[in-house]
Amino acid sequence: MFQEMINGSIAVLTKPSVATFEEYEKDNLAWALIYSVIAGVINAVLAAIGAQISHTGVGIGTTISSAIFGTIIGLLISWGITFGLGRAFGGTGSFGELAWGFSLFSAPLTVASSILGLIPILGPIAMIILGIYNFYLAYLAIQSGMNLPSQKALYVILIEIAIGLVIGGCIAIIFGAALFAIMNSSGR
Repeated sequence: MFQEMINGSIAVLTKPSVATFEEYEKDNLAWALIYSVIAGVINAVLAAIGAQISHTGVGIGTTISSAIFGTIIGLLISWGITFGLGRAFGGTGSFGELAWGFSLFSAPLTVASSILGLIPILGPIAMIILGIYNFYLAYLAIQSGMNLPSQKALYVILIEIAIGLVIGGCIAIIFGAALFAIMNSSGR
């Protein structure tokens, strides 16, 4: 199954289209999670290496265990939101199909992004390009995994971006307010 996922990843990354996603589509949530967790562990190891290089003192064990659980929880929430929005727009695909399609591109792109993140200056630029490519592949995967037309898949992506911006804004406000309160309380 692992080799099948690698073959699917190579195909969707090198020949991105709804047809390619359909060709490699499976309804297998368990293997989508396994494949993504493997990528999460690789990312954690790369992050730990980066932390050691930059002397931030983060432990490898903590980083890896956080990556495993963070990957599983984060992906299930993300895929769940995508699935729910896809259903709201009339999508008929299964959760496992959607997860499989997303894992085929997100796992390798996440690892590639982590590797590029270790390269000063050029890395962040390449990560932005990979992020844009990731959105495009998500758009194709939603069409395939949820059986949605292109315009409705675009709506799903745009709503997810809006949700992410709202959540990110709320977190920034909470942390900003907490920082402001800490700074004001220590100044007395």
